[in-house]
Amino acid sequence: MIKMLAKHSAKFILYIFSGSTAAIVDIGLYAILLQWGVWYIAASLMSGVLAFFTAFLLHKYIVYQKRSTFIKHLLRYFVIDMCNLIVITFFLYIFVHFLFIDPFFAKILAITPVVLWNFFIYKFVVYT
Repeated sequence: MIKMLAKHSAKFILYIFSGSTAAIVDIGLYAILLQWGVWYIAASLMSGVLAFFTAFLLHKYIVYQKRSTFIKHLLRYFVIDMCNLIVITFFLYIFVHFLFIDPFFAKILAITPVVLWNFFIYKFVVYT
C-alpha cells in the first residue's frame, strides 16, 4: 500500500484536500442537524448526500481531472458512495448504541475507515 501511495502521492494530496472539504461539509451539516434535533441516523444520511455531490465534483474535476463521461462516473461514484454510506451508518449505529459514543464523535470515527480505501477505488474503479 505504501508503494501505491508513493506512486500517486500528488493525486493523493489533492484527494486528501478535496476529501477533507467534503468531510467538513458532511460533519458541519451533520452537527447543525443534530443541534436542530434531527435523529442522528437521518442527519448522517442527509449530510452524506451533500457531501456526496461535493466530493464527486471535487474528485472528478480536481483530483482525477476527468472531463468526459460525466454520467458513467456519476453512476459508478454513486454505487461506491452508497456502499460507503451503508458502512458509515453501520459503524455509526454500533458506536452510538453499543459503545455509547456521542453521536457527533461517532460520525467522525465512522467516516475514518472509508477514507483510505476510497482513493484507490475512485482511482481504479470509478475514474478509469
